[in-house]
Amino acid sequence: MSRRALLGACIAVAALPRAAFAQVTIPQPGSAQRGAILNALRPVVAKEIGGDIEFVVSTIRMLNGWAYVSAKPQRPGGAPIDWRATKFRKAWEQDMMSDLVLALLQLQGGDWRVVEYEIGPTDVSWVEWIKQHNLPRILFIDK
Repeated sequence: MSRRALLGACIAVAALPRAAFAQVTIPQPGSAQRGAILNALRPVVAKEIGGDIEFVVSTIRMLNGWAYVSAKPQRPGGAPIDWRATKFRKAWEQDMMSDLVLALLQLQGGDWRVVEYEIGPTDVSWVEWIKQHNLPRILFIDK
């Protein structure tokens, strides 16, 4: 490789965002990280839905102090949410929402904080979150 080509390659690598070198991690069930992320999200969602909730997690991905969660809320013990008994009743009855929660959290001062969330999304909210927070797509999906 010529010096010019090598210099060009070095400049190109240096220009890559830091996230390009990081790897997504997936906190395992029962891990402290997973618990901390879900514990930060739970009160935000419970306030919107009403009552106690727990999550059936589809996805939790972490990268550079950010976490993405896709989960289905349910009542403790596994009972489904009766969406008709929430402020989401009309949307649920009109089939205008899903039963999922999508959330973006950031690690701030050692604690996870909810930055964005959507209850009942019918689209991929995280596409906008990528733009708004200058995040890599890999945080949300492998492709």
